[in-house]
Amino acid sequence: MNHLTRNDYASALRVLARIEAQAGDVDSFARAAVLALNEYMASELTALSVCDLCTGQRRAAGLGAVLSRRGPGFNERDQERLALLRPHLAFLYRHACQAAAAPASGAPPPGLTLREGEVMHWLACGKTDAEIAALLSISPRTVQKHLEHVYVKLGVETRTAAVMRALAISGIRGPERAPRGAL
Repeated sequence: MNHLTRNDYASALRVLARIEAQAGDVDSFARAAVLALNEYMASELTALSVCDLCTGQRRAAGLGAVLSRRGPGFNERDQERLALLRPHLAFLYRHACQAAAAPASGAPPPGLTLREGEVMHWLACGKTDAEIAALLSISPRTVQKHLEHVYVKLGVETRTAAVMRALAISGIRGPERAPRGAL
């Protein structure tokens, strides 16, 4: 039986947006997830989610524990609320793992301007033109124009091909998969 309300869905979206904005690497993902989950659920229920960041552990193992915990303290509605977040948190966790594996040079692929490189970065993260425009404080039409220039410079016709060509030119291997069952 579904116990979720429209408020639960709206809260889940806000939690995910906060985590995504702060999840640059695995550690920041874990911290952001813990803080957001403490506001989303009663803090005594999410106390298990604190992973051992002080000892240098780099996997959000404790986060997986809170998202799969059954028993006292978690009623059916709490379990449904966590189940709603689970696949999205797993996606953000994998993205944080990939970001940690990517080089931190920040330089655009050869032949592209700095702004075109920024557009390509966000395109590689799966953002839409409108989302890229909002992130870079430019109009969606400007994003389209940058992408048109990128397509010509890289000799491609699609967004996916542009990302793959930019990665190949930069000498970056494709993102590694997160270990199965990591979250």
